[in-house]
Amino acid sequence: MLTTKTALTIGAAKAIACACETEAKARGLRVVIAIVDDGGHLMLLHRDDGSQVGSIEIATLKARTSVLFRRDTKAFQDVVEGQGRFALLCIPNGIPLDGGVLLKSGEEIIGAIGVSGASDEEDGDIGRIGAATV
Repeated sequence: MLTTKTALTIGAAKAIACACETEAKARGLRVVIAIVDDGGHLMLLHRDDGSQVGSIEIATLKARTSVLFRRDTKAFQDVVEGQGRFALLCIPNGIPLDGGVLLKSGEEIIGAIGVSGASDEEDGDIGRIGAATV
């Protein structure tokens, strides 16, 4: 049987990144924003002028972690910090830091956003603002 699914468009990805960029600028932050589709494949990468180069890989990894494990990366960070489950530091192709946020259409996962360059909390806040535009 075949099914129909909702797909993230490049137009939607641009709108999400724009919302994140606007919030980051309002906070005086320089960040990298990565948006992936539901398979974890990069659709859009935005890097603010003067942002740290290392955040390119971290933002992309946060987005991929979120979509591959079907949850926001803050859930992993909370378990590591709150319960001391340090084994989560070794999840394959994953990173347990806030800033990876699922993108959903209803209950259907259509992708994820990853933000890096500020504190984990600020990265997560910016990502959640972007995700709210879907």
